[in-house]
This record gives sequence, structure tokens and C-alpha cells, in this order.
Amino acid sequence: MKKIILLLIPFLLCGCSHDMNRKEIDEINFIHVLGIDFSDNEYTLSALYSTGGGTDPQGESAIEEVSNGTGKTPYEAYEDLVLKNRKAITLAQTGFFLIGDRAAETGLKLCLDFLSRDQTIKMESLVYIIKDEKAADFINKGIENKQLIHEDLETIKQKQKQIVTRNDNNLVNILNEMKQKYSGILIPYLIAEEKIFLIEGYAVFDQLKLKDYLDSETSSGVDFIKNIIRTYPIYLEDQADLSISYSDTNLKSELDNKNIKITIKINFETMINEVITEENIFSPEVLLELTERQNKFVKGIVEKAVNYTTATGIDILQFARLIENQHAKDWRNLEADWSENILDIEYEYVLNSKIVKSFILD
Repeated sequence: MKKIILLLIPFLLCGCSHDMNRKEIDEINFIHVLGIDFSDNEYTLSALYSTGGGTDPQGESAIEEVSNGTGKTPYEAYEDLVLKNRKAITLAQTGFFLIGDRAAETGLKLCLDFLSRDQTIKMESLVYIIKDEKAADFINKGIENKQLIHEDLETIKQKQKQIVTRNDNNLVNILNEMKQKYSGILIPYLIAEEKIFLIEGYAVFDQLKLKDYLDSETSSGVDFIKNIIRTYPIYLEDQADLSISYSDTNLKSELDNKNIKITIKINFETMINEVITEENIFSPEVLLELTERQNKFVKGIVEKAVNYTTATGIDILQFARLIENQHAKDWRNLEADWSENILDIEYEYVLNSKIVKSFILD
């Protein structure tokens, strides 16, 4: 019995300590969005939280406010934010981290390091890059436009799920990607347009620093190769507009000494959404023509992503990981010169598709 009591004492003490440090909800500002910026050799953190409506950012009486903190590092800026805030603050409910353009150019490592060490952080929180401006300006413009920032970002999150099968820009995934030495990192970037937020494509990181922004089609080509496409529109001028309802991509690598060949095989199905021509597109001959044209359309999108890798040498498609997984022993002979080997990869495209559904109302 004495042994049992002795074992329970540490737990009782922890419980007491927890109770003594516990704060009421109305004494805490729950940060929903955190912006990270860098300028004039210092970092600025912009914390967006709701006041007047409890912890619900969408409550009728909720008002979104922003507090700022500055410091030589993001963590110092966070501590400054804590000191300046009238209430206690917490990142436990933060769903979105917005990294400004300059901070992204400075590097991901320092931006995310202090977040990865916070025990309360939600690892499924999403990370976005703010193209060509500060995260603070992006947030403040939204408030000036009377937007509910958190709600609009939640909408972006849901739209992502409608287009792709998974959101790869969560915090835990990006931290894992940062450990990959030879592959570039892709993070979606946001733009503000007419009181709404939009994802336009991927920001490209090389050696953990922002290097470029991909346009929408090149970014979609990346998604095809990553095998995460859920749906995608296909516009065939003068005939029909279709949408992909199923897609599956398989990558196969072949090695001959240091000569690399990658076969990109894509199987997909489409539905006809709109008929533009007066021609009967449901005849076997025209359907065959449409199938060939949609194959060419998707191939063109995928080639844009591949051509970017060939032109820049940045492995945005993670082919290094593919070859390492499929040819573990031979990879040792390639990794030292990977930046050169990636430029000489031979590619083969195999696309198979069919139009499986069409609904006609006469």
C-alpha cells in the first residue's frame, strides 16, 4: 500500500501544478492565424485572434484583432508578442501559419523551428506562403475589407480537399520534407483578390529558401505526378468541356549505369460537363477523338512540371526519393552528382483515359 501511495504522489503533484497554472478561457487569446515576416534584420509575428465571441472566430459577436511582436528571431518575436498582449496567448488552436515573402526568402528553418518545439502546436495546421508581400499586410488588408480571415482560410482548406486528395502543406509534412536533402519543397501560396483569398500555385523552396513561384498549370502538373488529383477541368475548344472524376499516376524508374529513365503512367476517367459543338460527340469516332485530345491536354500539363525540373535542376517532383526507393544500392552512385544527373533524365509518358459518364437533358 505504501508503494502505491508513493507512486501516486508525482501524479497528484502534477495535477495540483496544472490546476494552479490553469486559466479561464476568457483570460486567454486563442491565436487562430499566425503571420511570420522578416524585414530590417528582424522578425515580426502577427497573431490574429477573436475577441468578444469566446473562442469561436465565427460567432456573431466575434471581432478579429491582431497583435504584433518583433525580435531578432521568430521565437524572440513570439516572446515580445506575449509580453505586449493584455491576456495570455496560446498557439494550441492555431490552424494557419502564413509566411511572408521576405521571411520565406530568408529560409524555412528558422521560421518553423520554434513552432516544431512547441508542445501545444497542432501538427495538422496548414502553412501558406504569401506571394510578394508581408503576411502582416495580407492579414490587415483582410480586416480592412471586413473579411473573417480565419473563416476565409477555412474555406481555402475545404476547397483544397475538393481538388486534391490530401493537403500536403500541413506542418508535420513540411517538417519531414525539410529533412530531404536532394528534393525541393513545395508550399501553396496565397494571393488576395476582390475580398477573397485564392491559392494560385506552389512556392518553390531550394535548400529551404524561397526560389520561385509556379503558375497554376505547372502546379497542377505537380499534383498529377504526386498522384493527388481528385478532380480537374479539361477544356477542349469547339467541342466539349470535361472534368476528371478519377486519376491514378504510377512512376517507374530505370537505371543503366548513370542513365536514368522515368516512365510516368497516368490513368484517368472524365465526365462531359458541357457540349459546345452542334456535332454529335457521342458517336464512337468523336468520343475516340475526344479521348485522344484529353490525353494530350493532361500530358501538356504534366510536361510543364517536368520541364521546370529539367530547366532549373530543382527536384520539385521528388525523383531523388523515387530512385532511392526503387534502386537503393544504385542510388549511392547517383546522389553525389544528383544536381547534374537530374538534368539528363529521359522521360516517357503513357496516358490512358476514357469518358465514362455523360448526362443529357433534352
